Amino acid sequence: MKYSLSIILPFLNEINSLKKTLSILNKIKFEKEFLIIYSAKLTKKKIKKEIFLLKKKYKNFKYYKQNQPFVGGAIDLGLLKAKKNYIAIMASDLETNPYELIKMIRISLKNKESIISADRWIKNKGLSVTDYGLVKYLANFIFQKLLKLFFNYKILDFTFAYRIYPKKALKNYRIKELRHGFALEMLLVPMKKGFNVITIPSKWKKRVEGHSSINLKSYFSYLKVLWKSL
Repeated sequence: MKYSLSIILPFLNEINSLKKTLSILNKIKFEKEFLIIYSAKLTKKKIKKEIFLLKKKYKNFKYYKQNQPFVGGAIDLGLLKAKKNYIAIMASDLETNPYELIKMIRISLKNKESIISADRWIKNKGLSVTDYGLVKYLANFIFQKLLKLFFNYKILDFTFAYRIYPKKALKNYRIKELRHGFALEMLLVPMKKGFNVITIPSKWKKRVEGHSSINLKSYFSYLKVLWKSL
């Protein structure tokens, strides 16, 4: 089967970052589709117009209005709309490095039954305390170690939703936790089905547009997923 990829890009208002991301990804020579999931309530009208104009520039460019809340709601809609046999999940605000997707695809091509997951904690070089913030850095570090202890997996980064999935790994799957806990849920569910995960080092970069939506409820959402998985 020919390798093809649906790239899901949740979007709010970070239009310049989205344009740069698309420009980089469009140079990758493989069959692909861009799925831009924008917020019905939060994306500004003038930004929506710019999204619509991008359709004229890129082939296989599709955009959908998100009615469910939070990032998980956007990803869930993207999964429903994805038509290709592999699915990539990443950010549109450049916190996920688009160039890294090229390496992830190469590994995916050689390991077609595996999930390829970007990992910020390999060699502890993917996160900067200065950019990420000391509290968030420590909370993330402790939570990763806790998860590794519970599940005895080699994976270090359970909460970074920058991944490539074989579409069949997510067959008939609907996201339950729509807050940031979806990232953990989307790793544990296919792993319990027997899908292997291959991790690659990834460098997280602080966004220059918009702001992070992570708050206390987001951290509790990870705990909810963890509790249901035990």
